[in-house]
Amino acid sequence: MDIVKTSPLYLGKYVQCFYSVLSQGLNDIVHRRLPDGTLDLVFNLGAGVTLSRDEVQFDKMPGVSLTGLYPNRSFLQYNDKVHLVGIVFQPGAAHLFINDSLEHIKASTIDAGDVFGQDIYSLLDQLNTYPSEIAKHRFLEQFLMRYVRSDKDDYHLSHIFNAVRQIHAAEGNLDIGVLHRQHLMSERNFRRKFVECVGMSPKQYAGIIRIKSFSKRYESSRFTYGQVSDHLGYNDQAHFNKDFQKIVGTSPGIYFNQLHPIAENFIHLI
Repeated sequence: MDIVKTSPLYLGKYVQCFYSVLSQGLNDIVHRRLPDGTLDLVFNLGAGVTLSRDEVQFDKMPGVSLTGLYPNRSFLQYNDKVHLVGIVFQPGAAHLFINDSLEHIKASTIDAGDVFGQDIYSLLDQLNTYPSEIAKHRFLEQFLMRYVRSDKDDYHLSHIFNAVRQIHAAEGNLDIGVLHRQHLMSERNFRRKFVECVGMSPKQYAGIIRIKSFSKRYESSRFTYGQVSDHLGYNDQAHFNKDFQKIVGTSPGIYFNQLHPIAENFIHLI
């Protein structure tokens, strides 16, 4: 499976990246995708893809979907040709495009036509006219530029953006309780605005980033769990195992021993 990833030219403040996932002839391949706290707008130009939260009940992914904002595990199943083209919104910025609180679409995959209108499905045919994945990404960036809502009048949004950057810089290992004071907001107002913009609480988001940071470091280095988890502030192995199980749905040993090459690619996509 190949993944083509590009950065936005104009919307870097609001879009983390564009990507294409391509493969030929996959039959009933299932992989577990780690949550990453981001919302994706995904166009399916290939065969059917199904999704599940429990690896038992699988539902067909809409042709154009808003997905990815899961607080814990999800599973993807591919059949035959895979060709997905996706947009990963910056955490805190997606609501500027969909004009709604992200909390409303947490832990779900929804038809993007319900948000952008059914005309968005016409983009599937237009995307197929572009000869390269990079050209497809540039076309989608131009599409998004028509939808982005100005954030100039949103006093709190810059503080949420900065809080998200702090969480990432610390790889999720920080005292969430001090963030609201650093950004001159009450704890209740900070949490409310964070949930509205990011789709989940600051504590939950930091937990996801911490486990995702561990997975990236461990998968790349293959150091021991203890070496990597110590770096991320886990002094208690049982505490780390509990957090990993809660978000990923299985122990780190089972997850990495059963890691599918497709899932390995997704660890480093975002």
